[in-house]
Amino acid sequence: MKSARLWGTWGKRLLVFPPIILAIIAYAWLVKHSPPLAMHAEEEASRMLETIVVERMDVRPMVSGFGTAKYARSWRAVTQVEGRIRKIHPELRAGSRIQDAELLLEIDDSDYQSRVDELNAAIDRQNAEIEQLKQSLLNNQKKLALENEVLEILQREFDREQTLLSQQAGSGSSFDAKRRELLAQVNAVQDLGNSIALIKPQTKALQAGLRQSEVQKEQALRDIERTKITAPFDMLVGSVQLEVGQFVSVGEQLFVGYSGTEMEVEVQLPLQDIHRLFVSESGDVEPRQTLTPETFRKMFQFDALVKVNGTNSTESYHGRFLRVREIVDTQTKMVGFVVGVENVSPPEQKTPQPPLLEGAFCDVDIFGTPLPDQVVIPRRAIRNDSVYLVDDQNRLTQKNIRLTFAQDDYAVVASGLDDGETLVIVNPSPAIIGMLVTPIQSHEDAKKLIASVIAGDDALNAGDDALIAGDDALIAGDDALRTDTETPLPKTDRQD
Repeated sequence: MKSARLWGTWGKRLLVFPPIILAIIAYAWLVKHSPPLAMHAEEEASRMLETIVVERMDVRPMVSGFGTAKYARSWRAVTQVEGRIRKIHPELRAGSRIQDAELLLEIDDSDYQSRVDELNAAIDRQNAEIEQLKQSLLNNQKKLALENEVLEILQREFDREQTLLSQQAGSGSSFDAKRRELLAQVNAVQDLGNSIALIKPQTKALQAGLRQSEVQKEQALRDIERTKITAPFDMLVGSVQLEVGQFVSVGEQLFVGYSGTEMEVEVQLPLQDIHRLFVSESGDVEPRQTLTPETFRKMFQFDALVKVNGTNSTESYHGRFLRVREIVDTQTKMVGFVVGVENVSPPEQKTPQPPLLEGAFCDVDIFGTPLPDQVVIPRRAIRNDSVYLVDDQNRLTQKNIRLTFAQDDYAVVASGLDDGETLVIVNPSPAIIGMLVTPIQSHEDAKKLIASVIAGDDALNAGDDALIAGDDALIAGDDALRTDTETPLPKTDRQD
């Protein structure tokens, strides 16, 4: 009974092994008789990247900045004489335009005219005294000649009396009388000589006084000229508070005049950006010993485009680089570039344009010398002084480049890149050198690059065209006026 129970327990446990043994036999048979594994090559994935073809273009360096317009020439009318104002130009009012050499105001010159008359009388008197001294000199010289002859006669008579006295043939009293006559004559001759000698310094003193009077007369005449104040150039008048009869003193400021056609804008430019303007000039700079102001102006004839900031106006003014300020601002590290602008007068304008006035805050673009045939790429394609390219096998490559300069949305490449290469303009993150790339030409980015390069030149050329058109219109107007002048009038008009 007990053995039957034990056998039943172990018998159930042994039933597990047959399935396991059968599974092992089946697995061994399948491994031995299974077909070999097939090898399939995996296809390489390709990245799609936006690209453009590198091209060469003509580039013009440009630097932009801001500045405030002011008049290039200003003139402060300051009185050099005192007196009452006798006459004032009818247009001498704030904002008026007055032509060159027009009489602005006149101060009463009666006192200065009287001074001239007084000095003329003094000069006449001194001339008469000099003539009198000259005549006295001639008279004394003639008289001296006669007195010398008398002296010779008396000297001979005295010598005879002395001989007779030595021979004891004459008297002492006669000898003494002759000697007294001789001494008296010698004294007379000496007096005449002294008088003649004194005439020369007296003449010099009178001549010195005469020159002093003439200088005072010249001063008085200059004072008379200073009573009339004329315009030194075509000017725009500032504030004026003058009336006829008003007394003005020496050194008093009357008004200020400005050259309304010549304006200057001092543009503050970043020091690190100025080098772009000098890229084309760096190889032609003369040695320091021969770099004169004239050669400096010839080397750096930069054009400029001036726009008034803060308005909705699209008016632009053509400008010209004039000079560089002498210092760098210690706080902003900016350099002042002075740009000159000439306001075109209304008759010379093809289309009406308001003048550039003092105090206008301006946006100024300064253009350097054009650089022909340059490799130009978008700035956003540069990655740490290198760019990504697509080679002939459509594989991603990388090149280090060196830039000439970068401005706005583009950069000019000095070395490391040539035209015709396919440039990746987006960041291929992650960038794996050698990976397969499907280049997608971005025509939109290529157009934007070209537009960015030529935008400045187009604006500058538009300003030049407007200026030339104004000159053509002025010439045409002159020709028309000349034609009208040469055309004979009708008979009735000539009779009138």
